[in-house]
Amino acid sequence: MKIDVARVKRLLYEIEEAIRMLEKAVSMSEEGFLNDITMRYAVKYAIIKIVEASAVLGTHILESEYELVPESYGEVFDLLSKVGVLDNSTATGMKKLVGLRNLLVHRYWVVDDSRIYREAKGRGLGIIKKFVEMVYAYVSGR
Repeated sequence: MKIDVARVKRLLYEIEEAIRMLEKAVSMSEEGFLNDITMRYAVKYAIIKIVEASAVLGTHILESEYELVPESYGEVFDLLSKVGVLDNSTATGMKKLVGLRNLLVHRYWVVDDSRIYREAKGRGLGIIKKFVEMVYAYVSGR
């Protein structure tokens, strides 16, 4: 099966749209972010959207190109690293986002909004952008 370029572009657009929301959030002060309930909810949804769209995108590449069917979101990123679509650092970072997504969706415990802000402002946003960059490079080479 061949990669569906239109599907890949649609998923990358969804991820980039959510990245813009995260960028808007981290442009605020932490105090401003914490006092803006709408922004806090928007960021949580953006993280969920990024992880789910990235996992669907990765699964599509793995199934189309390598006939691999991952059993979990985390495994998607492990396999993308194994076949050379992602480097280990990006795959590890995306797996950490999977864990955060699971916390947000299943509410295993109360999520610390300060921590979400600091991690997004720190390394989180960069990892997501690197994922997008590496997938673009991979798909462009096809």
